[in-house]
Amino acid sequence: SGSGNPPPPPPFPYVFALAVYIDSLVDGLLVGLTLITGKSAGMYMAVAMAVEMGFLGLTFAAACSGQPKRKAVAAVVAGPVCLMLGSGLGGLVANALAVNEPALVGCTAFGVAALLYMVAEELLVSAHEEGEEHVWWIDLQVFVGFLLALVVAKAFG
Repeated sequence: SGSGNPPPPPPFPYVFALAVYIDSLVDGLLVGLTLITGKSAGMYMAVAMAVEMGFLGLTFAAACSGQPKRKAVAAVVAGPVCLMLGSGLGGLVANALAVNEPALVGCTAFGVAALLYMVAEELLVSAHEEGEEHVWWIDLQVFVGFLLALVVAKAFG
């Protein structure tokens, strides 16, 4: 106890870090995709992502506390970098799809449905009564519904 050596840092949260980086890339991709559909849509998506990523960033930073400073700072900064890379990639994909409006609508519908699915997934699981199994095809209806809504709105709007 009196050795004077500091305790070793807790194990690094590699799985959590990977989840944060993948989420950041996908969120950035969605922002990039929605920016081409309209400036206001992209701004709403960016604001929503900023709020979500703010909470995720704080949680991840707290999980990295106790790590060596350089490792913790690099890990926490990598999330926003992934967000920017994903946004750039989303913009490139959206520009490539701009000539094919049905493909762009499909990608945008998938992106919006994926975002709402991630947000609503916990609510969908919580909505099932105790002992009731989670049914995958009910969740699939969220994706199909948004795709159909956007396709119909684009076709008749």
